[in-house]
Amino acid sequence: MKITFSIAGDEELQIKTGQTVKIGDLLYQQGSTENLIVNLAKKLHIKPNNIFFSLKKAVGDEINKGDLVAENKSLLTHRLYRSEYTGILKEISHHDGSITISVKQETSDKTTRCYSYFQGEIIHIAGREITIKVTHQSSFPLKSASQDFGGLVSFIKNDGSDQETIQDIDNRIIIADKISEYQQSKFEALGAGGFVTIQPLPKPTELPFALSKQTLMGDFTACIIDKKNNTIFLYN
Repeated sequence: MKITFSIAGDEELQIKTGQTVKIGDLLYQQGSTENLIVNLAKKLHIKPNNIFFSLKKAVGDEINKGDLVAENKSLLTHRLYRSEYTGILKEISHHDGSITISVKQETSDKTTRCYSYFQGEIIHIAGREITIKVTHQSSFPLKSASQDFGGLVSFIKNDGSDQETIQDIDNRIIIADKISEYQQSKFEALGAGGFVTIQPLPKPTELPFALSKQTLMGDFTACIIDKKNNTIFLYN
């Protein structure tokens, strides 16, 4: 069986078709970006308004370090500019003859690494849509979701037993029809990874959460919440 779901963002994924992904594997990383200005008119000794005649790249093009970006060739001179940076050509100015390159700072302190919240063999990737192979799955509609998320699950029965331990809760997505304010505080303290309930949570939470349209139960070990399509996939 397979699951096809969407993930938000435009970062380059660190996973590939054919790979078996586990929860916690690196999915992508978000690095801070810096706009670097290169004055080509000065480097190539040309008039600013002639910059377009020298360019080998267009706005939106990817540029790798060492790529030929611009060239001024005449009978007497041959000047060129090879990029000192890897990034995206963001802007071209014919007023001062400069270009702006958006460079991702991979080693920045602001870099955020995002890890996989799903597991299985990846059988297809198309843009931000991923298809994974699983043993068994069922999908259900959601009323809403705060974000894309998922992980191992813990189904909570509203029978008053209240016997959950840290092993039952830690890093798991809590699935229940409803939970009390006491339960929410307890689950958050035990390290819950998120909530999926029918009734709204008793109090605000910083954890990801979703509202289901129906009771969710079954012999499943993990879930994927697809915010774009308002769907939850339960699977093994």
